[in-house]
Amino acid sequence: MTDRAKQFVDELNDRFGKNLAKVENQFNNEYGWPEFDPLRDEIAKCLVCDLCQAAITLTNHLLENFLKTMLVYQDTIQNNDKTKPLDLLTFRPSVDKFDGQDLAQTLGQAKSKGLITKDQWKLLDKYRNDFRNAYSHAEKKKIFKDKTVGTNSIKVENDQFNLSNSVQTLLIDLPFGQGIAQVILSKAIAFDYFISVDNIIRDVLNRFGKNTAT
Repeated sequence: MTDRAKQFVDELNDRFGKNLAKVENQFNNEYGWPEFDPLRDEIAKCLVCDLCQAAITLTNHLLENFLKTMLVYQDTIQNNDKTKPLDLLTFRPSVDKFDGQDLAQTLGQAKSKGLITKDQWKLLDKYRNDFRNAYSHAEKKKIFKDKTVGTNSIKVENDQFNLSNSVQTLLIDLPFGQGIAQVILSKAIAFDYFISVDNIIRDVLNRFGKNTAT
């Protein structure tokens, strides 16, 4: 094992218990829907391993994939001729209907059709801007916003290096520092973001199951 690999294993062992405790419910409890459980499982494992940037981008995918899939199921059930059995082609018209929508459109459809509540829509629309667009579209102003970091400048005067006093500089103006900054920022939001989306998913699945059973 290389030194780099050993360092990774040591870091994983150091953080495993603490991180697992944060997402133990999401890690252990499946949705019971094979359409979504592999994503849930992979995100939980990313978080346990402290891979927070990966967890955020995959939570973005889980959210959008979940909403579109549930819209397809709801639309198919509502429009299906109950005299005919479902077959492999039954879902295609609904897939074509929702597949090309952006997340804003998908959220609007999910709210108008009662899949998500108004409060859930407000929260998810905020996530759309803060996390989904920020990280999936690499929009630096949305990732770093008004966050600053202390910087110094060096000037050469009379063949000597002179270090200026520290000043606060916007992170969006420092592309060479954004990689490490994004790692730090992602650790502050990834767990709460995934847990919040997971709670909404479980609520929607619970209500969807009750509605389709009646």
